[in-house]
Amino acid sequence: MGLGIDPTNDYVFRLAFGDPANSDLLIHLLNSILELSSPIVEVEILNPFVEQEFETDKLAILDIKARDSDGRLLNVEMQKSVTPALRERLVYYAACLCSGQLVEGDAYADLCPTIGICILASLMFPKVAAGHLTFALSNLQYGIPFTDHFQIHTVELPKYNTGVMNCAVGASLEKWAWLFQRAEGLDAEQLRSLLPEAPYQKMIGILEMISKTPNQRHIHDSLQRAARDRAWELQSARSAAREEGLAEGLAEGLAEGQRLGLEMGRELGLEVGRELGLEVGREEGREEGVAIGQIQLLEQMLNDPPSDEQSLAGLTLPELNERLSKLKERLNRRGAL
Repeated sequence: MGLGIDPTNDYVFRLAFGDPANSDLLIHLLNSILELSSPIVEVEILNPFVEQEFETDKLAILDIKARDSDGRLLNVEMQKSVTPALRERLVYYAACLCSGQLVEGDAYADLCPTIGICILASLMFPKVAAGHLTFALSNLQYGIPFTDHFQIHTVELPKYNTGVMNCAVGASLEKWAWLFQRAEGLDAEQLRSLLPEAPYQKMIGILEMISKTPNQRHIHDSLQRAARDRAWELQSARSAAREEGLAEGLAEGLAEGQRLGLEMGRELGLEVGRELGLEVGREEGREEGVAIGQIQLLEQMLNDPPSDEQSLAGLTLPELNERLSKLKERLNRRGAL
């Protein structure tokens, strides 16, 4: 039987990587993602994990803010799903961390690099095969870097191989991705045998502790249920939006088709007129609707004042056909037909 503890759970992630006692885990995860020329050797967690947050505050801060030994400011968070405006939120969080460095009298040259990191349990960029993407300020035309002081990194876990036999090889980020996705379904001994390195062993120990501690297990399970509820609500909202968008699209398409029927040439215009007559005319008045549409189109082509639709609707089918024939004769005389 597996541990039943999901490392992507907000509580689990904060407990494991937001506790100063586990700063070595955060350092290892950061180095695995960033692959800096000078690896991080020390971090100060600026918003240390407080377990009571998850017991009393439904709006508890879930991201981890830290400063490394080179002064870089880091914002790390785990996201189960790609929520609306997530990209904008990531920019805002990183920008706040950057702008919050300076107080009155400080020089801009004192700004330290700011790095935002979002680990995703779902896909944000499904058309890109790479699991780790780095975004920075640069010139679009020539790719000229503007500054390395502002970066955002995304790590999409589903893009990494989660096969049991492959977790012991590959880069450290691949191993973290495997552990984040597979730990819930395996027991502690299985995990320890597959990931013998110290950082993963410590992480497995934390997961095992949570599974055996009633209060911690309760917090984990409660957040898992809440996450499932949010996912269901989001899916329901998207389905409703799709249905509403389809209805609006059909209405707009009909209106646009009517406009195009008046503006396009003879062949297409006649076809659109027939289709509109069939769609908006009453079942028993289909032929009258087609005739009215053709009359309005031909009047447009002859630059005649448009006939009032209500007056046309009051004519019989023979009367409409007679008026239509006269309009066609006029176009024939002008060489338009």
